[in-house]
Amino acid sequence: MEISLITGPAGVGKSTLCWEMSLQLATVNVAHTVIETDELDRVFPRPSAEDLARIRSGTTDVSSLNLAAIWSTYRALGHTRLIMSGVMMHLEFDRRWILAAIPDATITVIRLIASEQTLMARLVQREIGSGADEQAQRSLRQARRMASQDANGVFIVPTDGKTPTELAEVILRKIGWLNVRPD
Repeated sequence: MEISLITGPAGVGKSTLCWEMSLQLATVNVAHTVIETDELDRVFPRPSAEDLARIRSGTTDVSSLNLAAIWSTYRALGHTRLIMSGVMMHLEFDRRWILAAIPDATITVIRLIASEQTLMARLVQREIGSGADEQAQRSLRQARRMASQDANGVFIVPTDGKTPTELAEVILRKIGWLNVRPD
């Protein structure tokens, strides 16, 4: 079971890239699934650790429960490839909850980066609500923190000046998913 985990600061283009990767894989008939981690914990009020432990003992993260539930369906349908996207500020913690949900997974981490100017330009196009300024500052903090983190074992992909089509092809070739026999 292979996971391509697309990470990076908010607004860098993770969702757009995942959609393009999915389109390119579908074009060559390679089976896959796509999950955006933001949707795994979009709930209010947040469940407590006690609420989650009643569902599955030892669980402290609703994302892990939801990923396991969704993946069980995809697995039953025969899928072995998952494109997943999320900011993933705490990569080791994130690997743990993902592997708790899908224990047999091999995770390839792809971190998208962009200049602050490019990041802000993308956010201006995307963020139009009352939280736009706060999101811009949060994205800059995320980008700066990620730039200072150890990138050992992480495939870093600069996105400035590149189209989603170009980026998807580079990544899919790097991870070997365009080189597989169609499912």
